[in-house]
Amino acid sequence: MRYPNGHKGDAGTLTVRECRTQFERVGSSRHRHARPVDFCAGTFRADRDDAAVEDATVETPAKFEPDTELAVQKTDYRFVMIDEQWIWQSLAIVCVAVCAVVAGLFCLLTGFGGRRGPGFRDAWRRVPGGMVVRCALAGVGGLAALGAGGALLVDGIV
Repeated sequence: MRYPNGHKGDAGTLTVRECRTQFERVGSSRHRHARPVDFCAGTFRADRDDAAVEDATVETPAKFEPDTELAVQKTDYRFVMIDEQWIWQSLAIVCVAVCAVVAGLFCLLTGFGGRRGPGFRDAWRRVPGGMVVRCALAGVGGLAALGAGGALLVDGIV
């Protein structure tokens, strides 16, 4: 989340010189297929210090005409195009990870999911800390699930 919000990396503009499509191989060894990916290359100029990188390449959602200026973020290893969709996808990933942590914590605290572990109802009653910990687990997990659903919904609309 630090790159799309501008807390890390260098924001700037990429002036497109050329765009091309490459085909990346994706899938398993049995069901391998090629996925088209568009890349644009050009000159990147940072907003902060006006430093230029001549041969910057960024993956784009489509091909752009030469001399088009794109909002780009320079990360530690590559250039990424900043758009709203990337921000919402990053938020959804963080929220899903929080849900997984809450579920794992519940399983560790109660033994739920083990071979001879209790059922969900019994495990829920046996949460150490009683009602306070149950409310915290349910609240954090519920908010994270709502955040993930909301981010994915907005991502689909944008």
